[in-house]
Amino acid sequence: MRHRLRRLRSLRHAALLAVLGTLALLLAACGGDGDEPTELVVLTHDSFDVSEELLAQFEQEHGITITLVQGGDANQIVNRAILTAGNPEADVMFGVDNLNFARAAEAGVFEPFTAARRGDLPADLLAQFDDSDLVTPIDYGFVNLNVDRAHGSVPATLQELTTEAWRGKFVVQDPATSSPGLQFLATTVAQFGEGGWQDFWRALRANDVLVTDGWSEAYYTAFSVYGGDRPVVVSYTTSPAAEVFFGGDLEADPPTLNVQPGSIFRQVEAAAILRGTKAKRLAGEFIDFMLSDAFQSQIPETMFVYPVIPGVETPEWWKWAEVDVTPARLDVTPEEIERWIVEWTAIMRR
Repeated sequence: MRHRLRRLRSLRHAALLAVLGTLALLLAACGGDGDEPTELVVLTHDSFDVSEELLAQFEQEHGITITLVQGGDANQIVNRAILTAGNPEADVMFGVDNLNFARAAEAGVFEPFTAARRGDLPADLLAQFDDSDLVTPIDYGFVNLNVDRAHGSVPATLQELTTEAWRGKFVVQDPATSSPGLQFLATTVAQFGEGGWQDFWRALRANDVLVTDGWSEAYYTAFSVYGGDRPVVVSYTTSPAAEVFFGGDLEADPPTLNVQPGSIFRQVEAAAILRGTKAKRLAGEFIDFMLSDAFQSQIPETMFVYPVIPGVETPEWWKWAEVDVTPARLDVTPEEIERWIVEWTAIMRR
């Protein structure tokens, strides 16, 4: 009898454990959303900026904290994302552009996502990423020549920068270490073609062009507007507007001039959900937030680039960034970009 009682108790205990196990599984299945993340980690380049009030509003509406991880320039953050593909250090990334997108996509870095306002985005911007749903364009910009207004003259073409009149007056950035440097290199490839762009850079080198590692050194040290001896610098079409904004007098003319010597490369920056994130839904909502009118309209005064949503209201001083640009058409692979940099380095750094 005792043996039978012990067996009955054992069976009841086993049945109870089975029921509890089933309940636990059901609770896990039904209550998975109860374990929603309380933090969203955003991997960005160092130039990312956003209104603190807007960011706080998103945090409050979703009951979370946003942590920004700024990891260098666009090339550097893509490298970081590739190294951690599938096991990311962040949930969403901002700053992948149309020059480094293919490399990241091939490495399986991103999770597909269709933004709520994707239909509002211009088709030519989506085409920069082959209409892929792996990324969502957020802003765009152009790299061109900025000239010191006090210099009194401007180069009409890129080729003119190789003439005696502009000897020792031009400063550029290294495309291996600088995002605008790489974009300007892309512009020269688009304008001069294979063989021609290499000859152009050889002529620049012979004409005493100055090469810096990054934009800040070129603009704030070598550029004559800030005390250097070079009246022409590779910078952005939005730089004159930024000069007015930071100069304090919004009615003043900027000390710099935009010069577009022919078609120039357009950089389109995008956001994407990182594959492997445990906050996929929240990451998607953050991308939708970046396409909201409120976020898009503050882009000019935080990141000094152009919003992707057409018709978004911009400040009055932004008129200095409104330029008539012909975007350079350029289809390129990651391997070609690497070859450009290798060849450029052999020409300019030997």
